[in-house]
Amino acid sequence: MPHLELENLTKRFAGVASVDGINLSAEHAEFICLLGPSGCGKTTTLRMIAGLIEPDAGVVRVAGKVLSSPRAVTPPERRNMGMIFQSYAVWPHMTVGQNVAYGLKMRKVPRAERQRRTQAVLEATKLAQLVDRYPAELSGGQQQRVALARALTSTPDILLLDEPLSNLDANLRSDMRLEIRRLHEEFHTTSIYVTHDQVEAMAMADRIVVMNAGRIEQIGTPQEVYDRPRSKFVARFLGGSNVIDATHLSGNVVEVAGRTLEIGEGEFAGPGKPMSFCVRMHDLELVPDVPAGGANALSAIVRGQTYLGTHRDYVVDIGQELLVAAPASLDLPRGSRVWVRFRAERCRGLIQ
Repeated sequence: MPHLELENLTKRFAGVASVDGINLSAEHAEFICLLGPSGCGKTTTLRMIAGLIEPDAGVVRVAGKVLSSPRAVTPPERRNMGMIFQSYAVWPHMTVGQNVAYGLKMRKVPRAERQRRTQAVLEATKLAQLVDRYPAELSGGQQQRVALARALTSTPDILLLDEPLSNLDANLRSDMRLEIRRLHEEFHTTSIYVTHDQVEAMAMADRIVVMNAGRIEQIGTPQEVYDRPRSKFVARFLGGSNVIDATHLSGNVVEVAGRTLEIGEGEFAGPGKPMSFCVRMHDLELVPDVPAGGANALSAIVRGQTYLGTHRDYVVDIGQELLVAAPASLDLPRGSRVWVRFRAERCRGLIQ
């Protein structure tokens, strides 16, 4: 039995579906990321799991028990869930130790047990040396660790994290991604993590749930959703992917700009029908001269480039604009005519 189940979960605001009949299950100790742009419904979904929002339809179950439905909602304080917010939400008048022990104190856990559990989590989160400091004396990353420690001290059934790293700078975000994943593996808590950042999702998740306009576009491991997107939205949202309009000819052959290309996998529309395919910018090759036989290549014009040290990002025009990553040593001026070579095995057909 899944530890967490969302069945046909729906929420509308002013008649518009923010979450539109989604179905999702999470196993015990699984780390799931809800990934998508602002307004796609991921935070509303998290808040329905937490019991902060009542669904208009569908149910939330934990260990087979219904916690949310249109008929009744178990209040958040009776769900044994921990929630970590973007804004840290630590008590400014309490020390680190008092913040971390707060939930246990509210539950009237005996003093000796409370001290033991608090100390264990402080050590696990590398906060033991900061136990007597106040939040104003801590960095943003340390405050977020306090919030994480406070949630873990109560041994929640499910840990809910709502964009907890978005207020941190790039270096701290990288460190905290590793820290959150390390603590997840140590405490084995089922975790649901909301983010719009694909790097966070790829770095931490066991499975990624890509959401768009209140619906789930795709669920899979980081490698599955990156390498095998099932829709144009997923291909574009997961970064660095070109979605190219084409006409299906036959088999795995399509036509683009009057030339034929082979595509390695995916879905095909049917002979003579319009379709699309996606290919990552790093899976294309810019060739200044006509390739031998013109194999799987299209003529293009350079519209611009950006030098990034390790490589150059090019914008080229084949009748549609493409992004291509090329070696830093390849310096082509604007207006140059080049060829773009496609690796068939890295091209994936799309009909959604």
